[in-house]
Amino acid sequence: MKSPKIVVIGAGSHFFGRPVIWNMVNSKILREGTLALVDTKPHVLDTMMKIGRKAINATKAPVKLIGSTDRKEVLKDADFVVLTFSDKNAYYRGVDCRVSEKYGVRMCSGDTIGPGGIFRALREIPRALEMTKDIAKLAPEAWTINFVNPTTVLGIALMRYAPQIRSFAICDGLHEPYQRVRMLKSVGILPEDATRISPEMERNLELHIEGVNHFTWLAKFAYKGKDYLPIWRKNLAEMAKKEIDDNDQNANAYAKSKFNAAYSLQLMDIFGAYPCCTAHTKEYVPFFQGYGVNSPFPEKLMVFDAENRDKDMKARWNENEEFASGKKSMKEFLTKGKGDHATDIIESMWGGLRKKFYINSANRGAVSNMANDAFIELLCDLDMNGPRPLPASPMPRGLLGLQQQVLDTHELTAEAAVTCDRDILLRAMMTDPIINNIEDGKKIMDELFQAEKDILPKSWYK
Repeated sequence: MKSPKIVVIGAGSHFFGRPVIWNMVNSKILREGTLALVDTKPHVLDTMMKIGRKAINATKAPVKLIGSTDRKEVLKDADFVVLTFSDKNAYYRGVDCRVSEKYGVRMCSGDTIGPGGIFRALREIPRALEMTKDIAKLAPEAWTINFVNPTTVLGIALMRYAPQIRSFAICDGLHEPYQRVRMLKSVGILPEDATRISPEMERNLELHIEGVNHFTWLAKFAYKGKDYLPIWRKNLAEMAKKEIDDNDQNANAYAKSKFNAAYSLQLMDIFGAYPCCTAHTKEYVPFFQGYGVNSPFPEKLMVFDAENRDKDMKARWNENEEFASGKKSMKEFLTKGKGDHATDIIESMWGGLRKKFYINSANRGAVSNMANDAFIELLCDLDMNGPRPLPASPMPRGLLGLQQQVLDTHELTAEAAVTCDRDILLRAMMTDPIINNIEDGKKIMDELFQAEKDILPKSWYK
């Protein structure tokens, strides 16, 4: 069986650049294929190509490595195209969050919900849709995998406005099998040194994680018929207490990680389900914004620390340059590296491994009380015919309404990004769960349009 051709658009990706190379040279299924790296910045492309060549030489893998600053040069006959691009990510998220904070809207991540998620979608969707035109022409049979935030909004845009290609979206927050292994360890079913789940365990496990990406909830956790949610909740309460007691550690925490157990415990006690991505979920609800008379417990959200993210990204890039130059060895790259979510999925699809992964795509009846076309994250069977969501629990009442509000915001955002219609954009802003004032929402829009004039489509300014 021949190996696939994988095109990565955004080869210098903070999360994806190195792991895709690692997977290509280590996977028996992928290592005889073609890896095409695309990045519009020549020095970024050159760095990643050097890492790729060194990894191929070190492993003697027969990977064919090609690269270009022009995607059209390498797209022809691709089997998979991974979108993982972004331009000045930390900078623009910082702009989104600072402007929004002036008007009482606090985002700890700022890339999926709230004005930050909306404006990031306005920046990214037009570029993604331009790419789909080339994919449809040069690689019409390829699977396009979106790995760009806001995952759901871009996934909706590809599904609705680029039906000529085959696509789905992913997020590494629920990367399997690591997610299930971690959960089974936490309740004592698996020992601490376990790295995988046996087929027998798989048959006895009922794990239902469901919902819009970054707003997913653990609705059922049972093993051999026993409900493990109470044990999960007990462990969570202990983590929350330790978190609150350890003030010094939390004083230095990043916005996305601060007090996550404490916020999670409150949400689980209210809704009866556990928020699986609290680093994001806590900014999807109004409870921790600081509205009202009483202060949120343990505190209102810390606003996204763009400077810290920028430092982390620069440090990661410095490591890339050290691997490319030889200052860091390939031995370190190969022993400490690991694969990524996208190429794990590609390996299983191409090799017919029948592994299950969390995929963002249409619900298709898996969650019985949500629409069939609701674009949500669910455990899926998948092969070269694409993802097929597995049956999950009905979405709990309370969360069901919140899910729909988030989906409506995302749907309207995708429509606004395609049409450049400010009326639709305002409706998306007013539907968003953390905007609570019409005039403030309008002011945020106006200021962000001014601040991001250099990157947003010119059609917004006619």
